[in-house]
Amino acid sequence: MLRKIPVLLLPLVVLSPSTSYGGPDGPSNYDECIVDALKGVSSDVAARAIIESCGNLFPDPDGKAATPMAPAPAADDTVTPAAPAAALPAAQSAAPVDPAPLDTSGARALTPDELGRLSTKAKVFGSTYRITVNNDNPGLTLTDLTIAVWDDSDPAVGRKEYSKAVQIGPQASAEVKYIVHYRGDESGWRWAIAAASGVE
Repeated sequence: MLRKIPVLLLPLVVLSPSTSYGGPDGPSNYDECIVDALKGVSSDVAARAIIESCGNLFPDPDGKAATPMAPAPAADDTVTPAAPAAALPAAQSAAPVDPAPLDTSGARALTPDELGRLSTKAKVFGSTYRITVNNDNPGLTLTDLTIAVWDDSDPAVGRKEYSKAVQIGPQASAEVKYIVHYRGDESGWRWAIAAASGVE
């Protein structure tokens, strides 16, 4: 046991800034003490002992030990800076607002010319049809949209129509979802807008 004591005390004597830097060439302030003493040190325990010792050697003007510097993060630490609040779009901070209820008492069927001003794009997943409708009619809000579905490969099956209440303002677009229950060969299904209603 007595032989182990000098071995255990040797690192503390070597690493202590008070003994290593006692001469005129020693550090003149806390930062120099830390920088000089930590050269080549890879042990956390030794680094803490050096920081404490430098704090005792160079107390602040009030007589307290200098606050040790925080250890630098390890090389493999990754820090992702938080996005500043001002960089977020205003749309993300505000909850979506539903449009006010529309008075559909004066709704009428669209004319063929008005139907021609509707452009569509569909995403079909099995029986779910998600149709994006662009209403290029000025001054006309769509209130109802009917699509027709049929099977080109089996004309005997006939054609089915599906209607949905909508609210698509003038020169605006929206997605309308239909659940289509239709028998026939799905690969041959076709669809189109059959009719629409709107108010001015």
